[in-house]
Amino acid sequence: MRFLGTSAGEGIPTPFCECDICRNAREKGGPEKRLRSSFRLSERTAIDLGADFVAAAANLGESLFPLEHVLFTHTHEDHFNYHMIWTRFVARRKLDCPLNIYFTDQAYSVLEKFFLTSPTTAGREQYTKPQDVLFHRLEFLREHRIDDLTVVPLRGNHSTNIEPNSANYLFRLADGRTLYYGLDTGYYLEETFEYLKNVKLDLLVSECTMPMEGKDRAGQHMNLTTCVAVLDRLLDQGTISPETEIYLTHIAPVGATHAQLCAYLEKLDRPYRITAAFDGLTLAGG
Repeated sequence: MRFLGTSAGEGIPTPFCECDICRNAREKGGPEKRLRSSFRLSERTAIDLGADFVAAAANLGESLFPLEHVLFTHTHEDHFNYHMIWTRFVARRKLDCPLNIYFTDQAYSVLEKFFLTSPTTAGREQYTKPQDVLFHRLEFLREHRIDDLTVVPLRGNHSTNIEPNSANYLFRLADGRTLYYGLDTGYYLEETFEYLKNVKLDLLVSECTMPMEGKDRAGQHMNLTTCVAVLDRLLDQGTISPETEIYLTHIAPVGATHAQLCAYLEKLDRPYRITAAFDGLTLAGG
């Protein structure tokens, strides 16, 4: 498993920004620079191929050639780049298998609008024919089997103009471990906390879009205060433990540099340990 990108929608450094955080990222590089969020679960499966997927793969020497499954959290452009479908089509003229793309609930309508019902293309673009790409609708709170993973989508507290709730994903990995991927969610919905009461997480990947303390921004994104509040509740209900590996991602250029965020998390007085993820961070298999 590998973080291909760990930024929120702006990227760090943001091209149009001259704040201290963006200047620091330009000067120091390394973990201070972040591309938009993307996560590789395995050779064949990824979550969110957004605006920077080409640059991320090039920077990290990552080949997406074996990729067969992509799950999307929601339709905001920093998470979903439909151009990836064309990019794969032109790069692999003789495809041995289609690319499977997964959305939840109403988010699937973006596929219907742009790819499946276009009057000018008789329903499908040339590069979205079934032999090239297959679109799947996942149901919230229902267990699905994707490749060698068991997946349950849970509602995030984050919306777009297409879907009322983003999708967070609960995975049972091939090695038996349990991973929860919660990006663009804000403070968890009650139904999400309730579902997770019966789950013991080995790994948790969480957004912390604003790495600074502050009031909760209901239905939008987490800051450090909200993030810790969620983790405390998950700890109290037994979903996480001191042994759970917790990673923060989807970081915006506000509040703290990567180094400052790491220092903050190091001093945090909690029984669990949190790691600030960075582009290229690889998680060991179980």
